[in-house]
Amino acid sequence: MMRSLIFSPSNTIVFIMVALIPFSYFDIFGVRVIGLCLFLFVALFFLSPKFSISVDNNVWLFLLPFFMVLSFSLASGSKDFLSAIVFFVYLLIFYFFDVSKLSAVVNKSCFVYLYGAVFMAVGVILQRISFEKFGYEFGKIDVYGGGRVGFGFLWMDYSFLSLYLVSTLPLVFYLYRSVCVKAIVVIILLVGSVVTTARTGLAALVLTTVFIAGLEFAKAIVIGKARKQVFLVLLSLLFASLLIIYFYVEFSSRTIRFDSSGRIDGFYLGFKSFLDNPFTGVMFDRSYFLEEYGTIPHNLLVYILSQGGILLFIVFFIWFFYVFFVAAFRVNLFRYPIIISVFGFMFIPSFFSAYYFALLISFSMAEKRIMAKGLGQK
Repeated sequence: MMRSLIFSPSNTIVFIMVALIPFSYFDIFGVRVIGLCLFLFVALFFLSPKFSISVDNNVWLFLLPFFMVLSFSLASGSKDFLSAIVFFVYLLIFYFFDVSKLSAVVNKSCFVYLYGAVFMAVGVILQRISFEKFGYEFGKIDVYGGGRVGFGFLWMDYSFLSLYLVSTLPLVFYLYRSVCVKAIVVIILLVGSVVTTARTGLAALVLTTVFIAGLEFAKAIVIGKARKQVFLVLLSLLFASLLIIYFYVEFSSRTIRFDSSGRIDGFYLGFKSFLDNPFTGVMFDRSYFLEEYGTIPHNLLVYILSQGGILLFIVFFIWFFYVFFVAAFRVNLFRYPIIISVFGFMFIPSFFSAYYFALLISFSMAEKRIMAKGLGQK
């Protein structure tokens, strides 16, 4: 349910920044629209009371890997430092608000975030209809062998888009009361994910279902009973998994297969590059990696090892596991979007350009602050 909110410049800036997520990879005259968030962030800083920001372990733990990525990227001439800066900005956007005002801001921002995901899902669906029925192309489209056609609309990577859409599904059940509206929005997001032809969203959804089922089964054994709410969540996740498989069979131009799509080769090449450069990796020099080794690893663990070496790997995953722990055990609303995304990153060849994930983390840390103060989001 959306809460009433008094207008303020700070709130408006945050809503605009959230609304920019669907345009993460869209550029105008060669300039990424998402870069606007940097100027908005500066404005947000100066509009905050006494130019202050309240930080927590999420920020402190991210600082070291953040500065390591900046240093490596600048030293190698990589543009990843820009992605890391934008990622960091999205991590911080809710820290400027006092916890007493945070609930209403987060609540309305959730709606903006969900509308953005629906916008992207409708975009890829219209892309496919336009391409197949009228022969007209717009947005990101790639034709592959075997009859597969990838649709990305405003996004460049189909796996990222597929994961983004699927990870938004749990929010639908919180934000809408009407069963009919929930069903319509869920179907739009699922069909949109399927139309991209990427399997990442499907894989992440299935793995999340298995993980949550195993976790709750272990809890039930320990305490001797299972929570009804969790049982309903598991049924919803299972139903969504089956539904997306059905949609994949019916609507995707790509058949469901369990092959690695070359990912195993990427793992091998990633480990090889790590062994060649164990302390610094290739310093996020994508051009060098592609020239010397080939395919970028489609796995977060191998990606960080190959790009930044063992030292970055250690400090990065201290932060990453903290985020996962908070999502799994300390928050409610953003638990499943975070967990779905974490499993999805096991199949994606990048991380710091996943700005939507930085925003989800910021959402979850805000929810953690709200819950700590006993202020609900109803």
